[in-house]
This record gives sequence, structure tokens and C-alpha cells, in this order.
Amino acid sequence: MSTKKIKICFVTNALDVGGAEKFFYDLLKHIDKEKFLPSLVTVIGGGKLEKDFNALNIPTYIFGRKRLRYLGGIIQFLQLWDLFERLKPDIVHTQLFAADLWARLAAWCARVPIIITTEQNVNVDQSDLREFLKKLTYKLADKTIAISTAVKKYAIKRYKIPENKIIIIPNDVDVDALQNKEPAPKDPTKKIIITVGRLVEQKGQKYLLAAFALLPQKNDCELWIVGEGILKSELINETKKLGIENQVKFLGIRHDIANLLSAADLFVFPSLWEGLGIAVLEAAIAKVPIIASNIDGIVDIIKNNESGILVPPKDSHALAQAMEYLLNNNLEAETMTENAYSHVKNNFDVKVVVKKYEEMYEELIKQK
Repeated sequence: MSTKKIKICFVTNALDVGGAEKFFYDLLKHIDKEKFLPSLVTVIGGGKLEKDFNALNIPTYIFGRKRLRYLGGIIQFLQLWDLFERLKPDIVHTQLFAADLWARLAAWCARVPIIITTEQNVNVDQSDLREFLKKLTYKLADKTIAISTAVKKYAIKRYKIPENKIIIIPNDVDVDALQNKEPAPKDPTKKIIITVGRLVEQKGQKYLLAAFALLPQKNDCELWIVGEGILKSELINETKKLGIENQVKFLGIRHDIANLLSAADLFVFPSLWEGLGIAVLEAAIAKVPIIASNIDGIVDIIKNNESGILVPPKDSHALAQAMEYLLNNNLEAETMTENAYSHVKNNFDVKVVVKKYEEMYEELIKQK
């Protein structure tokens, strides 16, 4: 006798390159299709990852391809309400602001039995209006998943979510996929330091540039900055002011992060705040020594002086000292990389994370 599959609509903003989008991609790819019937919905268009999601061969509904400045929100809500009425999902699972706001409201109007939200970040730069709207519609959610201890604490404090309605399930890293990549050769003539992240204030690249300029062995090193963002011109100008423009490479958005990490001798993540830090997980699996900011969201991954080195955010001198230490102490660096790899593989691998979500979905259905 066959068991009825659980129908889940996953709703996100768009299909651009980012940690939240990667999480949904991995979840949709690996979820047990014998137990679940997933579909994907976006509220503000497609994006660079649209072909990747289409290759998963699940029903996909791309709304919001034409952005309407004032009517957009109302149209998003009405499209979602109509879709949920037609699909009759057992669960609607949302992430990111626009999807959270309109999909939670539409799911409630369509009487979807279970509404779930994954909270992806500590939104310290969020407007008061957005915070009010999120807090208002959070009352409609049956369960919230925080991707880290930091995000859980933030969500409880800012959105007044009851503690019994929020749990921690981290975002994932696909260990097998990363390990199956062909490793890039190391450059024997120089040390490669790499950072990965959007070029925005949150990611703290300007403090890394200042630290690199302080590094005694900087002439024997090269700094790779992977990512795009509004601060790119400003950061390029900063390299000229610091006299390091010949040693810093801005690589833009890349789809071969695993190869770049395998060629690197050191990974640095100077963020000012984080929900979790997917790039740190990927660096751990690539077995690159890690230096990161000592902030909530990173401390769930890295234990100071055991699996990496944590330094105060915005402290370029401390960052330079940590970089110099790991570049000069190969044995300690190797021990830290092994510890980081084991911790991430056992706790953040996609198989582990997807299993936790599947168990949560089934438990919520049983409770209903």
C-alpha cells in the first residue's frame, strides 16, 4: 500500500548566485522524491542559476519577470495565492524577504496546512518597515529554521518568534561534489591567499586589503578576491593607495570555486556579520587553512586555534598577524584544516542537512 507523497512548494526571491539559492538547489536536488513532491516558485524573476534549477526536472513557476515598482507586491501575492489554491500543497517553505512576506500571506489565505520559513541571515541593515512586515507575517509560520545559533538568537529577539517554533538546521555543503572536482596545482613560486564573497561592506574586504599590505611576505604572495559588488571600484582604488595593486587579483563571480580553493594556501573571511558563512564551509572541505572574523555565524563552524584562527572584525593588524602565522607554520595549519574538515563533513554535509529537513517535514505532517 503506497503512502501519499508530501507536496511542498519552495518559494524564494529569484535564482541568482548566492548562499540561499544554493541551499534551495541542494535541498531540491537531494530530497527523497519517493516521499516528497517538490515544486519551486520565485517571486521576483529568474536568474543565472535558472538553467541549473530547470535541470532538476521539478515543476518551476517563475513569477515577477517584469518588475512593477508599486503593484509588484500585490501581483506577487495574488499569483502565489492562485497557485497555492491550484496546487494545494501540504507545506509552503519560504526564504528571503519578498518570498517570506508574500508567500506566507498567500499560503495562509489559501489555507495551506503548514508554513515554514528558513531564516538565512542576521539582517542588521534591514529597514524598520521590512522588520515590521516580517514580524507581522511571522505569526503565520508554523516553524522557523535558523541556519545558525546567531540567526536563531537574532530571530527570537527581533521577530519575537516563540522558542518552541524555531530550530537550528545549518545550510549545507555538498562534500562529494566538492571533492570530485579536479584539484588545481599549487603555484610553487608564490603563496595564494583567497577570499570569497560579495563586494559589499558586510564582507569586510577593505580590512583584508589593509592586512595584506601589512604582511611582511606580501611580495611573495598573491591575494585573490572572488565576487562582485558595489564596492569593486572602491576596493580597486584602495589597492593602488596601499601599493598592492600588482599582487591583488579581482576574479569576479566564478563557478569553479572548488578549483580556486584547491590552488590556495590560505582562506581569509573578514566579514563583519554573518548568518553562517557558506564560503567557510567550502574552504574547510577543500582543506585550506582558515582565518575568519570572530563573529556569530562563524563560531558554529570554526573553533579558534583548533580548526582555524578567529580574529576580531575590522582588526587589520590581528588579521595580518594570523595570516603571517599560518603561512609560516605548516604543521599547525595542517592540523587545523583536518579538524575543520571533520567537523564540516560530519555536521554540514548535504546528506546530513537534507535528512534533518525531511524528518522535520514528516514530523510536522504527523502533528497536523
